[in-house]
Amino acid sequence: MSASENPYTLDPFDNFCAISGHQTLFLGEKLYITPGFARVYISPDVNRTASSPWIRVIDLSSSFSLDQTRSVSSVLPTSIIPVDIPNVQVPAFWFDSFSSSIIYAQGVPTVEGGVIRDPSLRSFGSRGKSWIGNYDSRNQSFAPWEEVDTPFNEQRGLASSFRKVFDPVKRKGYIYGGSVQPDDGSTRIPNRQLLTYDAATMIWTNGTTEPGVFDVFGTAIPYRAPRGELLSLIFGGRLNDAQLDMDTIYIHDTESNTWHKQRTNGPMPNGRQHFCAIPITSADNSSTQVIIYGGLGSGPYSDIFALSLPSFTWTRLEASSPDLLPGPSSRLQPTCNIINNHILAVFGGRNLADGDTARCDNNQNALFMYDLNEREWIMNYNASNKAIYRVPEDVYRAIGGNEFGGATRNGPPDGFDTPQLDELFGAKTSQTPPIESDTPQTGSSRTNRRSPNIGAIVGGVVGGIIIAAIVIAYLIWRRRRKTRQTNDPSHNELLSRPGIQAESHNGVQNELLPIAGESQRRTTPFRMGHDI
Repeated sequence: MSASENPYTLDPFDNFCAISGHQTLFLGEKLYITPGFARVYISPDVNRTASSPWIRVIDLSSSFSLDQTRSVSSVLPTSIIPVDIPNVQVPAFWFDSFSSSIIYAQGVPTVEGGVIRDPSLRSFGSRGKSWIGNYDSRNQSFAPWEEVDTPFNEQRGLASSFRKVFDPVKRKGYIYGGSVQPDDGSTRIPNRQLLTYDAATMIWTNGTTEPGVFDVFGTAIPYRAPRGELLSLIFGGRLNDAQLDMDTIYIHDTESNTWHKQRTNGPMPNGRQHFCAIPITSADNSSTQVIIYGGLGSGPYSDIFALSLPSFTWTRLEASSPDLLPGPSSRLQPTCNIINNHILAVFGGRNLADGDTARCDNNQNALFMYDLNEREWIMNYNASNKAIYRVPEDVYRAIGGNEFGGATRNGPPDGFDTPQLDELFGAKTSQTPPIESDTPQTGSSRTNRRSPNIGAIVGGVVGGIIIAAIVIAYLIWRRRRKTRQTNDPSHNELLSRPGIQAESHNGVQNELLPIAGESQRRTTPFRMGHDI
């Protein structure tokens, strides 16, 4: 192949129909998208299965219409991303802020489909190897990505699972369950694995998921507990080959490596796989909503739900989404990110309206945005609108407080299922006063904003006066009491409990996927092609 010859036989945009099995990161006002499983146009009326071997980039620093996403899209050049980067689905795709680098590792091989011109450059990853992309935040650029040694003793093959989280504090990534692709290309093996990657040592280790075998297609969400522990909330998909209903959340305490299980409350979504999920935190840190969209269960879904923490309360935000732009319709294996503080950005996934990829996302117009403040899918993206997230009215009616926070439900209505969970979640999160955003809001007929509650304000003032009077009376009593006391130190000690500030944990990226040539149990009549 000559130096000037295009190493690819297809164009990433002209031939684009759909992508799934990809992962995304929102970094420096850009959305980065990994390779995945694709449907590609061969002619205007013909599409087929292929890979998507590029790292795609969508620039979100300027405004645009979502039917013109291609105008702000590109791919990282081969001078940055070599042609032989592993062509896999559902890889680990994490950003380590300490080293300012992206970690690209694991994943399951994708049917290549003749996209890479030179067969010798087709790569599907190697055991004990990962790829690192060093990032310069000053100019939002990368040095050439490099394959590095990341030892993994007794690794049997590359792992794939949508259930992944990364702890930026401990610099550790976790992959739960899923499957392993043996080196000989034989059938992937479901696994109870709990893989841990240490970004400081660049070493992988393996453990066990105590509840059993989690499949590939559910999710894992990071949640920072009040005392600082990173908890992985694992739900959806299948466990031990049985459908997991959304009434149960499995919790892995990464600090102590212990497992817990908590029941949810409220109107829960139907059990499903292949959905995306992302957390977002109220302005005062009093609650977190895990937003989920789409997926596949007894049928395809286009709804949106929120799971509020620490109360574990489900709330439905949308019963369905529009089939055409600005809506995404129902989707299999989309990814979710929170951008500009209050927008749910959904990318890719296979459109299930009228059947699997019967409708293509032409020219990679596969980006969809749901404004959580206005409660609507938007067509025109305003890059300057970075308003703070406002808790939806349906949510705060269920958990207390208002759009700025102030949640009063600090646990499930019937209490936590175990004393250990009560201890993990029970420390009160520090709250800050509600803050109004200076960013202009767009108008909407479905806004969840409301006017100030005058009764609450008056009640707060009166309550404050009463509390002040009690404090003054206590100080007078204490002072008089001290004059009558001896020097016994036991009379002078006042035990206090230090306050704990909860860490905001907006948006660690979540995952979903398809893999090459494996059959799997499905509960729908849709033909998935070569999915994982």
